[in-house]
Amino acid sequence: MTLALGFVGLLLGVFVGAGVLVGDEQGRVNLLFLLLLFAFLPVLTLVLSLVLLFTKKNGPTAFLVDLPIWPKAFRKTQRNLELSLPRRSWLFFESQVLSLAFAVGSILVFIVLLLGTDINFVWRSTLLDATDLLPALQLIASPWVFWTEAQPGLGLLQASQDFRIGASANGYSQNWWQFVLAAQLTYNLIPRALLLIFAHWQYSRHSHVDAETQPTAVRKPPQANDETLAPIVNILSDKYQLLDWGNAPEHCHHFIEAAFGRPIECLTISTNTDLTSLTEPGKNTAQVLLVKSWEPPLGELKDVLDRLDHETEKFILPLDWDESAVTATNAVHLQEWQRFAASLGPWKILQPGEPT
Repeated sequence: MTLALGFVGLLLGVFVGAGVLVGDEQGRVNLLFLLLLFAFLPVLTLVLSLVLLFTKKNGPTAFLVDLPIWPKAFRKTQRNLELSLPRRSWLFFESQVLSLAFAVGSILVFIVLLLGTDINFVWRSTLLDATDLLPALQLIASPWVFWTEAQPGLGLLQASQDFRIGASANGYSQNWWQFVLAAQLTYNLIPRALLLIFAHWQYSRHSHVDAETQPTAVRKPPQANDETLAPIVNILSDKYQLLDWGNAPEHCHHFIEAAFGRPIECLTISTNTDLTSLTEPGKNTAQVLLVKSWEPPLGELKDVLDRLDHETEKFILPLDWDESAVTATNAVHLQEWQRFAASLGPWKILQPGEPT
């Protein structure tokens, strides 16, 4: 995934950079627009990344990795990652990979176009003149004050000012390329590289956290033997009430009906569900909890199930599915749910087909 996002970011940087640097039919490129793209926007997105990280919010990268274009195995990995690790650390790391690759792509295309074309830098403004703009550009260039050739000057500004009607004597200058390159390095490439190092360190630290220290996951017993595993059954002898914890798609419900018959009631539950409002199961009515088999059982689910005090048979139904069908449940995932069900007391594991 990291390589895929890096490749996407590199391509975006190349195409966006090329689109901006090609300029008009005379090869003129607006200097102020380049500063917006290569200096102001990178700083703004960098600040936004830090704000999202420390406020525990997901950014655009979360939306990107949640798109259904990725393979099913990858999406399952992300679900597990979200449960077992602080997902924002991983998303923050991937967002820096994407941003750094974009910066590298834009700088590469800038250097290639400098070598192969003549880029003419101009600037236009209705309200500002060269003397108004110079202090702002000098402030932007202050981090590389030691690089004299990349410093802006009043004469350079006046020579590159362009007018749509009645052009100035010069109207463009090629001498801005060092200033633009320094801006890209200072405000885009170098900060992103440093932030990527920090993000990688943070993600690596979280990825090595021992599972026993994670408060949200149900801890595994040190040994897995038959005494710690709930039994697996494949037949429901009574009517049943289906409690959908996995928010399963419609085709999963059709599959369950085909395997075990139609439930007398189907309810979607979550941590926020008021269990006192659930319909009390009638006599000889079982309760079946539908879960995503690939997601590890959580302590918050145990808290919810502990509040179900109905005197009835209880089953956990781990299912694995994709966009169109139910697939075979992984044996390792199934054993994990058996341990979890055993810790609840009378709960059993329900599976279609022959018992294992």
